[in-house]
Amino acid sequence: MQAFMPVRVVRTTCILLVVVVLGACSSTRLAYRFADQGVLWWVDDYVTLTREQKATLRNDLEVLKAWHCEAELPRYSGWLGKLREEMANGELPPARIEFHREQVATFAEPLAARIVPVATSLLGTLSDAQVEELEVNMAREQEDRKQEFLGDDSQQKSAERIRERTERWLGTLNQRQQTIIDDWTRDRQQQTRIWLQGRGHWQQALSELLGERRQADFGPRLRDLILNAPDYQGEAYRNMLEANTRDLTRLTHDLLQAADDRHWRTLQKSIASLEQDVSALACALPDTDEPRPRG
Repeated sequence: MQAFMPVRVVRTTCILLVVVVLGACSSTRLAYRFADQGVLWWVDDYVTLTREQKATLRNDLEVLKAWHCEAELPRYSGWLGKLREEMANGELPPARIEFHREQVATFAEPLAARIVPVATSLLGTLSDAQVEELEVNMAREQEDRKQEFLGDDSQQKSAERIRERTERWLGTLNQRQQTIIDDWTRDRQQQTRIWLQGRGHWQQALSELLGERRQADFGPRLRDLILNAPDYQGEAYRNMLEANTRDLTRLTHDLLQAADDRHWRTLQKSIASLEQDVSALACALPDTDEPRPRG
């Protein structure tokens, strides 16, 4: 799900999965509790909703978050505990890095499936003016990303982003680790172009589908567009995605191989803290007469 998803409803995935599972952050609990409000803000960046649309989306997100908290957070906590134990000896081979990456991918799949009806409900009610507003804002964001990721200083910015993300887990990097990141980001503009082209293809497919949102098959077609996004982003994108997965595994392994003892200690503490946050989150179901959602 690397492409832009409908009006950022799929930002729920980022908030509920990436922030909670991958974001070593002291405000994890706070971010999770207000995830549904965050999604509403992001949606407002792309399309101006009516009061009725906002109320429906807010209710849908509350139900989604209640299901996620009850059904999915225990899985995250268990995985984090195993990951922490596995890293206790200060080593994580490439095969195990790939294994844990696949574990995170399995967390995203049921969440994405639950997002589909939320997106279908919202997008199916958009007026022609709202669809036009959405398309204008998607095009604007696409152009902004081109300026950001394909500019003359794109390599430097890419290296800075990776360093910042890595230091959230490991603490201040040593010189060898910084060199590894600099080498890895060098000459990756072609991959970035393919990524942006793939996003553009997906956005075009979404625009075409929104033109037929009153059709009976709109829901199934949107589901396919969301859950099978790479199919709409082109062969070059799918090949790049596979290659990038291997490259990221190698990068992670190289950074851990170059880690000092202090990095491993910081990593263990980061994972333990995140595990504690996930375990401590209380699941408060919304006020509704609907049966409690199950996985």
